[in-house]
Amino acid sequence: MYKYLIFEKQAVNIGILRINRPDVLNALNYLLLEELLDFLEKTAVNEKCKAIILTGAGEKSFIAGADIKEMNEFSALQMLGFCELGQKVTFALEKASYLSIAAINGYALGGGLEMALACDFIYASKNAKMGSPEVHLGIIPGFGGSHRLSRAIGTRKAKELIMSGRTFNANEAFEMGIVNKVCPEESLLKECITVANEIIENSMTAVLQVKNAINCCSQMGIVEALELERNMCAVCFATEDRVKGMGNFLEKHGRR
Repeated sequence: MYKYLIFEKQAVNIGILRINRPDVLNALNYLLLEELLDFLEKTAVNEKCKAIILTGAGEKSFIAGADIKEMNEFSALQMLGFCELGQKVTFALEKASYLSIAAINGYALGGGLEMALACDFIYASKNAKMGSPEVHLGIIPGFGGSHRLSRAIGTRKAKELIMSGRTFNANEAFEMGIVNKVCPEESLLKECITVANEIIENSMTAVLQVKNAINCCSQMGIVEALELERNMCAVCFATEDRVKGMGNFLEKHGRR
């Protein structure tokens, strides 16, 4: 179905999605981005996934940025369209009706880091290398990286990393708060599957409301953010998941 994507189910509700261009370190070209958007918006939903783990094919790279050979032929207007497509993909990851986890198994540079930053969690292998080297090419991040990196680590540190184009390792990324956990390479996917299973055992209504609340509230003033939070809490309260969860608690603790 897809030229550059490999999808496999792990258990009933968890899927692993591999970017499959290992000959060019899984670099993002226009067709790959179109396929990725289609998968995130349609296939993952049709497959009834509660969690998608995004990783790279091969042993060297998660996503080593955009395909510079293709990009070099773009006009400024074509580059605008490429960035718009890339932003649609990152929004699809960020707003997905399922959990998104980036499993960084090597290079995550430029657009690759931007894809990871749009996921709910980032787990990285010890050999992972990350960075935003766009300034070395005379451009800047175009898939939302400047905003999401600033949101993750603060404006001053984000400016330093993006303006310098410096590459950093997994432990540095963990210390800065970019990744959730650093894992041995051989257990990276296992760790991601474990955390996915832990989360999707909970009410998915509640999980997704938390996801939406945190994503939206980070861009609002405190008054608007708290109003949104209480409305989302009320929505959860009206669900069968809430009735079952509270009932089980009261029964377990002898309060019925």
